[in-house]
Amino acid sequence: MGRITCPAMEASASPPGSARSNSQLIIPVLKLLLAVSCSMLLSMKLSAGEPAPKITISKKNTTLQELFKEIQKQTQYAFVYNNEMMRETKKLSIDVKDASLEHVLNICFKDQPVTYSIVDKIVVVRKKGEEKETYSDTARNKSEAALMTIRGTITDDQSIPIAKASVVAKNKKAATSTDNKGDFILTNVPLNTTLLISCIGYEPAVVAVKKNEEIRVNLKVAPNNLNETIVVAYNSTTQRANTGAVSVVKGEQIQTLPNRSFDKSLQGLVPGLVVTNGSGQPGGAPANFVLRGVATGGNPLFGETFRNPLIVIDGVPVTQDPMGSSSMQNQGRPSVTNPMSLINPSDIESISVLKDAAAASLYGSKASNGVIIVTTKKGKAGKTNYNFRHQTDISTRIEKNTSVLNQQQYLDMIMETYRNSFPTASDDSIRTDLYKKFPTIVKSPGDTSFYPASNWIDAIYDNRAITTSNELNISGGTAKTTFYLNFEYTKQNGIVSKTDFDRKSMRFNVENRLASWFKLGLNTSFAYSVQNYSNNTGSEMYISPLLPIKNMNGNYINNFIWGYGIGGVRNSLPNPVAAAEKNINRNTSYGGISALTASITPFKSLTFNSKVGFNFILNEAKQKIHPDFIIQGDTAAGLGRITDENYRSISLINSNTLLFSQEIAPNHQLQLLAGQEAQIKTDRYLNSNIKGFGSNPSLEEIQGGTNIQTFGKKFRQTLLSYFGQFSYGYKEKYFLSGSIRADGASKFGKNAKFGTFWSVGAGWLVSEEPIIKKALPWLNLFKIRGSYGSSGNSSAITDGIRFDPLVIYNYLGSTAVWTQGSASPSNPGIQWESTKTMNIGVELGMLDNRVMLKADFYNRKTNNLIAYDILIPGATGYSTFTDNIGDISNKGIELSFSVTPVRTRDFSWTLTGNWSKNTNRLTKSFYPSLTVFGNGNLVNEVGKEYNSFYLPIWAGVNPSNGRPQWIDSSSGKPTEDYKAAKKEIVGNAQPDGVGSLINTLTYKGFELSFNLYYQYGSEIYFEAGRTLINDGALPYMNQISSAQNRWKKTGANSPNPRRLLNGVKQIPTYPGLEFDYGGEPSTRYLYNGDFLRLSNVNIAYTFPVKMISKLHMSSLRLYVQGNNLAVWTKYSNGDPENINAFGSSVLLYPLARSFSIGAMVGF
Repeated sequence: MGRITCPAMEASASPPGSARSNSQLIIPVLKLLLAVSCSMLLSMKLSAGEPAPKITISKKNTTLQELFKEIQKQTQYAFVYNNEMMRETKKLSIDVKDASLEHVLNICFKDQPVTYSIVDKIVVVRKKGEEKETYSDTARNKSEAALMTIRGTITDDQSIPIAKASVVAKNKKAATSTDNKGDFILTNVPLNTTLLISCIGYEPAVVAVKKNEEIRVNLKVAPNNLNETIVVAYNSTTQRANTGAVSVVKGEQIQTLPNRSFDKSLQGLVPGLVVTNGSGQPGGAPANFVLRGVATGGNPLFGETFRNPLIVIDGVPVTQDPMGSSSMQNQGRPSVTNPMSLINPSDIESISVLKDAAAASLYGSKASNGVIIVTTKKGKAGKTNYNFRHQTDISTRIEKNTSVLNQQQYLDMIMETYRNSFPTASDDSIRTDLYKKFPTIVKSPGDTSFYPASNWIDAIYDNRAITTSNELNISGGTAKTTFYLNFEYTKQNGIVSKTDFDRKSMRFNVENRLASWFKLGLNTSFAYSVQNYSNNTGSEMYISPLLPIKNMNGNYINNFIWGYGIGGVRNSLPNPVAAAEKNINRNTSYGGISALTASITPFKSLTFNSKVGFNFILNEAKQKIHPDFIIQGDTAAGLGRITDENYRSISLINSNTLLFSQEIAPNHQLQLLAGQEAQIKTDRYLNSNIKGFGSNPSLEEIQGGTNIQTFGKKFRQTLLSYFGQFSYGYKEKYFLSGSIRADGASKFGKNAKFGTFWSVGAGWLVSEEPIIKKALPWLNLFKIRGSYGSSGNSSAITDGIRFDPLVIYNYLGSTAVWTQGSASPSNPGIQWESTKTMNIGVELGMLDNRVMLKADFYNRKTNNLIAYDILIPGATGYSTFTDNIGDISNKGIELSFSVTPVRTRDFSWTLTGNWSKNTNRLTKSFYPSLTVFGNGNLVNEVGKEYNSFYLPIWAGVNPSNGRPQWIDSSSGKPTEDYKAAKKEIVGNAQPDGVGSLINTLTYKGFELSFNLYYQYGSEIYFEAGRTLINDGALPYMNQISSAQNRWKKTGANSPNPRRLLNGVKQIPTYPGLEFDYGGEPSTRYLYNGDFLRLSNVNIAYTFPVKMISKLHMSSLRLYVQGNNLAVWTKYSNGDPENINAFGSSVLLYPLARSFSIGAMVGF
């Protein structure tokens, strides 16, 4: 861990009372040196005079607080005051040039209800009429009879030591400053002394000390300050010294959001980070989590996360992969499980997002997609604090902007479909056929009717899904030991019936300074969750309105042969309401993250840190199909099936670093870091399928049936790394940095196990130049930084790439070993994906930092792109293989701003926002046009965006006969032959740009904020539309209302073709059948994906301390909020974020709108 230097103070000598000052041999020498030094200083003052600070200020109608900030900036004098007393002060105008401090202060305090005194370089503000602290000779003699020694440590909010902070005894002129470790000693101080502690860039602190004791003080960073700590790779830095592209999100920004996992909550808060919610399944993962564009060739077919940034929690890299095998995931859908849902967002202190090489390259082979560093909360020295938080959410289903046909519309459509295919069919014959397929009510012979339409939406969804969260945290400590303990319980009910997410978590962080040179720390968390999920989402859209939920006796009709699938007994599907009631889909997860750290500081400038980290996940997945249901492929009910899978992931990491940090000469600050790291990760899963129980089995019963399939795998990978970093600063305004890391990964073949990654960075704080300060006094911050370097992506492949997958078969009565044709062969020569990133950044602060701007321009080039599922000849024994295919680039710009148009004593208005744009291109490929496996609608072609939509061009409906048309590949004219249609690149799944706008208004204790999030430049492929507007290819499924607008007669211009039963029409000429393919993939189902969302509105009130102190409370905050309140979009088929990673809408678990009420109480 690094340290922070307070630029306001000069380096101090060894504090009084240290071991060295007790040496009687040295005391006479020190006295002599002190006398000589005092004489020299006195003569210098008499001859030249000590230069007094000169102040130039010109402000109108401003507050004292604003003037104090300006004076502090120009003179390095700190101000100490109570906010309550400042409420009574008046605004004033001032216009002085090169004035003395005393003159300026006299102007400021004229006719004010407060006055001041100066102690050392601290201006102490107090109410007029209060006696200034003076001491008569008698009182002084009494106090000197009871003197004390005060020892202490000064740190920032992240517990990072602050060097050269000023420590002054208010009631006696005793003062010192902190050393490089933030420690200080004050001797011969009277009992009951008040200390004034200050440092430029931090809010001053006043601490009362009654007796001899060791204290620990945390200084709060002043708003928009360059000394604010940023947690980066294996270290920390400050806004001032940082040379990389880093975005920081505070824990309080996401604490109350109803997502229950912090990854989804980052949407709109980090420029360049695209977060697509995808599924609304409680406890589920986001569909898209991409930083600065797709930079890997991996295909997230089953929710894999190799596109995601690396996530590091308290120094421990954590797994994000789905908690189970691909057999337990739905292809093309976001993962049902999400390891990040095991992390309580309330435990998070801050999140640093490292984007460029200077920030992220020290993580080497894991950093090409960026790095997200999560720092959890710690205790602070002082009294023990108790904080309780409660939140209740009520979630509702968002009404789709599309509806489905009612029963009569459906019947009219079905009758028309029959007639189009069989022109000679009568209404009676059609109805007779329908009576055979659908449940009916027979009142008497000849009196047959369909059931009344059921309300499937009300049966499937819960429009008052309630979530409750309760947590209690206890924190505090002494100067030597601090702790943070949190207990949390969340019960989230989903808007789909019988779905929920139940999480219990505990976190315990403790830090103990066993000696001044030795510190131990433990950060540990454990979570237990139970998730019940659904496999029937979206069924209310296409289930036939002729299908009832229950029969006349009130019992479920369990199986639907027609009207809810492609039709037929073997393809029958269960009644979704009955299945939710009787079937079970459950994940039970246990997760833990622990980090044990030791820090040894043998010298002031040298620190050795060692960390042992542990990340553990165990998931028990259970799926039960009740014997009442026909299992697909079977011809009758009564069998039942249980699928049981145990998944375990364990990661153990040890990192050791040696940090040298010292001011090697006046104005020259140097940091050197050397480190070594080793990691072992094992993943194991075992899956068993039992079928044929006859009676309803218990969930744990895996005996008594027939084992139809048992399989499992175990992977083990190791990583060994060596790394180093240097940081150099000159005059606190010129900065250089560099890093290098060598990684060896076991998952690569023997020819490519090792990779080296590096970075260089530089920064220039232009606003600290004297000429800029003088010429542009309104410019508070102007910083230019740049970086270039490389990083890798070892997560793009699995550990199995080194091996040929084989299976055992029975061949001619003997055992034989064959290749596993559905898998890929080994590739020991596969290379690392390596990304080189260039980044230029500019940061601006103006008008007392009321206007803050940040811009980053980047160019990322990834070499040796790894692609999966490349087709190969079947003669090899395999169908696909994995290899390096080429290069990809991402170029973009990120802008963020914060503006405070209004800031008065009681009212403020702050507007923050960001915008980012990325351009992705496949620049080189050994396969110039490669269709994405598992999704033939996407292609990777040189010069185009990776994973571009690749579809035939829809040409509408032929008015003369109602047949579908596409653009012919040879003539460029409309054709009715789908096979003649040319596929073209017609759009992209990833957005060109994303951004957000957040308004925050405060008045006294009230706060109102609302967040707008937008996204543009992407398309959505309405994959579900092939079912919901299928032109009769799936004739008995219900259709959305737009299917009403279809071709019905010659010459009609309609957007939808004629409807044919199963897409076939009988014709008198050869071959007797005519096929339509209107439901095949084409741009017919491609839509504009742009949208603007009102993501969150929050209203809160924080009670004044005076009001609640009588109730023994230290804080009380009440709030209400709405989440996902509105969306504006051209997409007409649901929520534009309800899509998968490929940009396809496949009837996922819908996103919810929620309303919350909560309370945060401190004692």
